[in-house]
Amino acid sequence: MKTTLLVAPFLLAMALAVYVQGGDSIGFALWNALPMLAGLGMLLVGHRSRRAMPWGRVAFAVVATLFMVWFHLSWLFDWGGARTSSSTSALAFIFMPLWAFILGAVASVLAWTTHRLARLRATP
Repeated sequence: MKTTLLVAPFLLAMALAVYVQGGDSIGFALWNALPMLAGLGMLLVGHRSRRAMPWGRVAFAVVATLFMVWFHLSWLFDWGGARTSSSTSALAFIFMPLWAFILGAVASVLAWTTHRLARLRATP
């Protein structure tokens, strides 16, 4: 049950990415789902091993997934002219997964560092 609750939001986010992509190219759909798939994989591996602290993995998974969901929703509903403002706006599908990985990595390092500093201050 816990694993199902963990996996469901990521599967919904990946389904959104594939839906917005429109089935034009399975390669681009997989490329856009890759940050969410990586975050899910990190969480599942961490969920199986009880020793490792999850702060960095959780931060990466949440930030990368929410960033990609935000991008796909803004494309779907054309928020701020995301889809219709430029003839080259579809190029965002190439670069957004890279940005998701970068933002996820930054969030992961910040979460791990914050947790580490909090543990160091808590020990006498």
